[in-house]
Amino acid sequence: MKKVFITIIALIAVIDSHAQLITDKNTAIEKSILNYIENFFENNFDAMNASLHPRLAKRGLNPDGTLSEDFPPEKLKELMLTKPKFEIKHQQNIVENITVYGDMASASLKTGYPRLKWIEYIHLVKQDGSWKIINVFWEFKKKRIKKINA
Repeated sequence: MKKVFITIIALIAVIDSHAQLITDKNTAIEKSILNYIENFFENNFDAMNASLHPRLAKRGLNPDGTLSEDFPPEKLKELMLTKPKFEIKHQQNIVENITVYGDMASASLKTGYPRLKWIEYIHLVKQDGSWKIINVFWEFKKKRIKKINA
């Protein structure tokens, strides 16, 4: 009976340790994604770039359904020089669906401006101990059409 009890305690310790590793990875991934989007909205390229892989591929579907142009890091930098700043206190960024396999991960990000929302599907790669965003694909949230009763 004593051996069974010790085995159960050891198993619980291993499971708890594994759960902590998963939580730590998920926290690091979420932190990288939030650093990217918060600094994008605040036009802080250097801080945002810390979360991006140099070979980032970013594109999405425009509201009219066409595919956007590509936004590698340098093109994002140009965009951030011209767009209005959107402070963190007004942002609503939600990271969900984090999945990790080895040194790669994926997640979804619900984000946007007050009148324009979208979801980004994000892929990350772990390099030199840091999670870097290597791929982003977005689609804008469809606007509901209000029906007017005649």
